[in-house]
Amino acid sequence: MTSHSDALMQMFSRNQAATCLFLEKVIRQVDIGVHDHEIGTPQRLSFDIYVMLSGDSAPEEDEISRVLDYEYLVAVLDETLNLQRASLLETLANRLLDRILKPHSVEAATVVITKLDVLDGDGQLGCSITRIK
Repeated sequence: MTSHSDALMQMFSRNQAATCLFLEKVIRQVDIGVHDHEIGTPQRLSFDIYVMLSGDSAPEEDEISRVLDYEYLVAVLDETLNLQRASLLETLANRLLDRILKPHSVEAATVVITKLDVLDGDGQLGCSITRIK
């Protein structure tokens, strides 16, 4: 398994700079889970998405059309959540990665999904997947 840090290190070994766009702590109600009590009962999930771009991403002009728009991350998240129901966090994370990695400028991405209301008391559980093109 490759971590977010490993992906950055691989990019740095090929380039002098990397840019990371991110979307953190976005909470959505999602119908997910394998247990009978989870099916049809949306759960609060927190999403953290990190997108690595090669170089320092300095646009030739100070225009949004010259960079990967941050709103792309929100749109990809919401579009993916509207697809067929996933039972596993791993399935949902991979679906997100499939869409996030489509732009040519994206070199790698990490998706972290956390179930917020599963454990009583302290602690959280979730899934983190990093993929490099």
